[in-house]
Amino acid sequence: MRSTALFILLCLATALPSAAYAKKPKPETPDDKLNCKQISGRMQVRILQLRGFDNQKQVSNFSRNIQAGMAATFGNQSHGVDPQGQHDADIQTLQASNQRLVALGCKSYDLQKELNETDPHETPAPTVPAPKKKKTPASASPPAPAAAKPVP
Repeated sequence: MRSTALFILLCLATALPSAAYAKKPKPETPDDKLNCKQISGRMQVRILQLRGFDNQKQVSNFSRNIQAGMAATFGNQSHGVDPQGQHDADIQTLQASNQRLVALGCKSYDLQKELNETDPHETPAPTVPAPKKKKTPASASPPAPAAAKPVP
């Protein structure tokens, strides 16, 4: 009797989804809806992840080919097959985010300086000042109103 009850409990425990899997993840905010602080925060994390990429020991082509073959055979993700391509895509994403900061009128990053930083405890910070907005002269006269047409 105990073994049957234990077996049933084990089956139920493995068959029922846990609460962690039942929760729906919060949808990610689109990049064009982010404010300066959010973009800067994402860029800080990405810069910290990318620092020292050139100094890291890279895997051999043989092991990359084995991984790609296994991914094709067993249907695994191809994450990590092309680290240089992923690094280049990350750099392009950083540059696009930096341009977005400039377009929003926020302080932006000196990406070369930040990526070449060797101290792992140095937090990246936006150092390039925000572009100055052009002021319209207050002494300029307003446009003349349109002449009123006589009503017949």
